[in-house]
Amino acid sequence: MPAAQQQARESGGAIGQIVGVASCGEDVGVIERDHAPNAGTGLLGANFSRRSRLEPTDDRAGAGRWIAIDESGYHGDQLHGGDRYMILGSVAIDDADAAAIVDTLRVEGGIQKSATELKFQKMFAGPAAGRRRHLLGDLLAPDGPLHDRASVYVIDKHYFVAAKLVDLLLEERFNAMGIDIVMNGVARQFALDLATEGPWAMGRDGFDRLIATAVGFFSKKNRTGDHVTVDELFTVVQQCHAYARRHKAPQAKKAAHVLEMLRTTRPQAEAFARERPSEAAPTGEHGLLDDSTDPLVTAVPTVILHASIRHGGKLQILADDQRLLTDDKLDVLERGATAVGLVQGLIEQSHLQSLVRGRSVDHPSLQLADLVAGAGRAVARWHDGQDDPAGQDLHLGTVRRIM
Repeated sequence: MPAAQQQARESGGAIGQIVGVASCGEDVGVIERDHAPNAGTGLLGANFSRRSRLEPTDDRAGAGRWIAIDESGYHGDQLHGGDRYMILGSVAIDDADAAAIVDTLRVEGGIQKSATELKFQKMFAGPAAGRRRHLLGDLLAPDGPLHDRASVYVIDKHYFVAAKLVDLLLEERFNAMGIDIVMNGVARQFALDLATEGPWAMGRDGFDRLIATAVGFFSKKNRTGDHVTVDELFTVVQQCHAYARRHKAPQAKKAAHVLEMLRTTRPQAEAFARERPSEAAPTGEHGLLDDSTDPLVTAVPTVILHASIRHGGKLQILADDQRLLTDDKLDVLERGATAVGLVQGLIEQSHLQSLVRGRSVDHPSLQLADLVAGAGRAVARWHDGQDDPAGQDLHLGTVRRIM
């Protein structure tokens, strides 16, 4: 992986730091919901009225290269249970070129005309879909039309939760002492130590209990603090630390050291519980506090920044419909991706011409992004030891696409 692309991937924590700048002391209120339809999206109401696109994307218009992105394995901030991996697939292609590829897949893959759009899980994942997976593999092969266009961004949810424990608790503690542990990579190393050595140091059951409790504490379901309390979180941290410190191996000591530091962050946890919105948060920067452990918040700008480094020039991003991504939140994420790229010297100027949403049924490019994301998820499951015929069939072509 080129150094700049690796740095872009590792900048996810910095992106989270910049886009998560909500001023917790201001009034937050409640989102006013309405049911007014919006052209270009299935999402209703004023919060989704500005950044939706119905017209086909077209690189020939000259405003910037189009990148389509879609996810697989995404369940908001519910990061425990189910698939361990979330995938964001991206394809540098406009709808004009994508339509020809989608039509070919339909014909050669025997997909019925009544199907309004291509979906990986419905059409490419089953045991009988080997022929269609072969066609998709050809698209991703070195001589295929998507070879230099497709990318796969993988989020390990175990690592993501470990990183959020560090980000929302330890980083805040060090920041209060005037120490930045993000830009020097220390926070990332703490998260790696906890995620990779934690299952061995705490036992798999203990590590699973830590992840489940952290997810319960930070999630939106816990807005009122009655789902997982601060006391319950720190009881589990204490238990995991006591178990880990009994192991003498160097790997266990690394995880035990992070847990020992987490034991001192009760004031930060209490501040988080006190300052987070008690009801559904409004859009914009205030809403990002409510989305603290939603992986889409950091994944979208990271993928955008990576695409800018890889493809250069001005970009136009088309994202699949997601209720999380209101117009105001897309405003914030757009600024976050640009700010981190400029600060870290990864880009020389603002690289985004536009960031909009659309429906995959209207945009063949989003359908290809769905196939890429689905292939990435299948391969991740297969590499994790699960029996997934799609992952086995697609791993050679898909692994090369991982950011």
